[in-house]
Amino acid sequence: MYREFFKNLAEKENGKFYFKDEDISIGMGVRSPNVLYKITFDYKNNPISIINQTGTAYVGIISCELNTTLQPIEFEITNTPHIKNLFSRKKSRLKIKSDKSNINYFLTKNDSINILSKIAKKENFSPIIACKFDGVWKIEAKYHLEFDNWIEPIEPIIELYKNLIDEFEKRIANISEKAYREMN
Repeated sequence: MYREFFKNLAEKENGKFYFKDEDISIGMGVRSPNVLYKITFDYKNNPISIINQTGTAYVGIISCELNTTLQPIEFEITNTPHIKNLFSRKKSRLKIKSDKSNINYFLTKNDSINILSKIAKKENFSPIIACKFDGVWKIEAKYHLEFDNWIEPIEPIIELYKNLIDEFEKRIANISEKAYREMN
């Protein structure tokens, strides 16, 4: 079932699908399954990689190295703990942190964030999604896969990344247009 999902997603995104299923020795004759699902593809010259690993570690990592022509804004999205959420008036389970109000507004109104928040409400989905500069600009989502439908957040995260890339491109166009008007 999962293998077919990843294979279809790779086809949909015109990407490459990798699958690895092996048993790993963990000592004293005990072996543990290790299954790796990986997809790589590009969106507007921004490479995106999806890695879901089950067995010895249950982890999902979706990363996107941003093109050097983009001007991204740093942000972090984390999960609000259940107890704190009970007393909060906010309906979103995801907490957005950035110094820039425009990216906060964009992310708050983004459909993909709303879908991810709904997943976090019904499942034990607690991602850390961050856009930051570490030699290169990168957006990365990390989360554990210890909940029932652990493939459900993948497509909304991909859509979020695509929306962010489009938004960062708009910023470049607006800056270029403003500079052009100032020169004339």
